[in-house]
Amino acid sequence: MKINFPPDNANEAGAWRNSRVFEAFPIVFPIFTYAIVLWCAVAYYLIYSVGSADDGQYYEMLNRLGARTLQDPYAEPKWKLLTSCLIHGSLMHIIFNMMWLVQLGPLMERGIGTVKTVLFVVATGFISSSISTAIEGQGIGFSGVVYALCGFMWTAWPRWTGFLEKFGGQTVKLMIFWQLICFVLTYTGAMNIGNVAHISGMAYGALIGKWACAGNKHGKQWMAATIAFTLFGIACAFKPLSAWVGL
Repeated sequence: MKINFPPDNANEAGAWRNSRVFEAFPIVFPIFTYAIVLWCAVAYYLIYSVGSADDGQYYEMLNRLGARTLQDPYAEPKWKLLTSCLIHGSLMHIIFNMMWLVQLGPLMERGIGTVKTVLFVVATGFISSSISTAIEGQGIGFSGVVYALCGFMWTAWPRWTGFLEKFGGQTVKLMIFWQLICFVLTYTGAMNIGNVAHISGMAYGALIGKWACAGNKHGKQWMAATIAFTLFGIACAFKPLSAWVGL
């Protein structure tokens, strides 16, 4: 099966790409994107200004900012599946995620609007975090949402060609290449990375993008797949995958 990547040149959009011609999005201030960046930066500063991981104040601050600190993640409030996405474990972690958010977030707000972007981030953050917790254990960070943004733009660009202003095939390939590196880093024990959050985020974002691009009338199969994925994610918020499949 051939994988179709978006064009890297916006002028290539059009009939032969089975898309609309390129149409730039209106310039709007991406308030939600920058609010997330600011909150993540402030949270990172507050966490690492109180002491080391051996300090009780460190875990108290993590808990106050929405991270999950209990050994059993299913004993935590469900809303922490979302707020834990705003917590980062290292300087490299937050820089990588915020770098991509600053590139993709404003495009999303300009393309589909701030309100829909908020709903997208809430949904993909919760679902990717839930599935990741159910399969590989609890984690932190915004990368699941970043990969969801990439997945959405990958499949929805034929309708919202303005994404091509700062998004294209090379962007998708770079994200996939980085994911392959993440697999290696995890396998070798060099870094502890939420690979399931990345993969589930991109898959969920891509399904939403397919549905949005096709519309309700012509995209019923993508609507059904998105709903099924959402229900699976919600189920994962209550029990680990091993409990659901009887392992």
